Amino acid sequence: MCCGSRRSAWRMSAAAPPAQATAPRTQPAPTPAVVTGSAPGPFPTVSLRRHGAPIRVAGPVTGRLYAFTEAEAIQAVDLRDAAVLARSPSFQQL
Repeated sequence: MCCGSRRSAWRMSAAAPPAQATAPRTQPAPTPAVVTGSAPGPFPTVSLRRHGAPIRVAGPVTGRLYAFTEAEAIQAVDLRDAAVLARSPSFQQL
């Protein structure tokens, strides 16, 4: 095979769009639920207390949203998320 044939074959393969790129997405991406009270799931949870203004924070490991308010300053948080969140002085593990 000479260089011209390889170049032509490469151009043909590079010009064709991938088959997956044209397929429409049938379902919207799921949005994470805001967790208040106990966090469902197979992993253990720990209680974290938030000091300060109300906040919604995404768990750095699970991506789960936690809503800390004045009325619900203590939340059950997935153990994996709590390990990271507890490093902040705004959170206290109970």
